[in-house]
Amino acid sequence: MLRRDDGAGVALAGRVARGAGPGVKLIETQQLLPELAEELAAPGVAAAIFCDARLADATDGEPVRLSRISPVCAGSSLGHHLAPEELLALADGLYGAAPPAWLVTVAGHDFGHGEGFSTEVRHALATAEQMVGVLIAAESGVERPIPPAPPAAAPRA
Repeated sequence: MLRRDDGAGVALAGRVARGAGPGVKLIETQQLLPELAEELAAPGVAAAIFCDARLADATDGEPVRLSRISPVCAGSSLGHHLAPEELLALADGLYGAAPPAWLVTVAGHDFGHGEGFSTEVRHALATAEQMVGVLIAAESGVERPIPPAPPAAAPRA
């Protein structure tokens, strides 16, 4: 069963991957699994960007958050659900490499059963997509043009 805004991270990753060009690999998963550590530690992985939804926080009003993350061992038993920081630590511990990484989250407002995104998430996805595109360009060293601003409305006479 689908949980509306909970799919924002997967949708964001798909949108970014379609427009990112060569060298960007999309791994779509419902949860982070230990098996992904090998993918992160593979030669040639310049960076990792994790995309997810989060519960909107009425106190901060941030529709999209971007944060740099580092490997962190949580000390919990190895299960089949990891935080991005734990997956990075696993990659580093098992394979001796963890790429620079970021977490991009979109504030979700409706996690009820159903399909489609809330109005807030639909708007936030466009901002998040542009943010991730700039990040990919910076990490890959490829200049990505910033989309032009929409034309201003002609003054009314």
